[in-house]
Amino acid sequence: MTYFFIGLLGVFVGAAIVTFTFNLRIRYDERKEKYRREMDHKVKEIETLVLLNKKIIEILEKRIVMMDKYVSFDAFDDCYITVDDYIYLQSFAAQNSFYLPNYFIEEFFKKIATRKVVLSPEETVQVGGYTFKGGRVLMEQFSDKIKEMIYERKVQLKQQTDKPFTYFSNPL
Repeated sequence: MTYFFIGLLGVFVGAAIVTFTFNLRIRYDERKEKYRREMDHKVKEIETLVLLNKKIIEILEKRIVMMDKYVSFDAFDDCYITVDDYIYLQSFAAQNSFYLPNYFIEEFFKKIATRKVVLSPEETVQVGGYTFKGGRVLMEQFSDKIKEMIYERKVQLKQQTDKPFTYFSNPL
């Protein structure tokens, strides 16, 4: 009878050890998956900001190529955005709203919309886009803020990857 109780006690101790290690392994896998998803999100956020910044820089560089269309708009700080580029910016911001800071994007579109030069539809078609008085400065500031955000996200990513990840660490 004593051997029976000792054997039963051994089974319970073994079951407790297996349960403890199983739960420890499940928690580790969950933390690892959460960590991986956070890293993927940060990387996607950085990639999206870089793509948006490339498009902003491309729009700013088009001014030099289309200088003859700027003859009627003398100010250096005016910005010309083709209809396609403007629609692309809006759709890109809408499609990637999960990865972009929405308030920041909305403020940019509000600011740039107030500077739009009112042209007749024929003139808009002739020019092929919209002209924004003082829009170049806004676009450059927007690009600079995007670069700052990219740098901040990269620093956050670096800090997150430097954290040790073990079985017994606190949950992320």
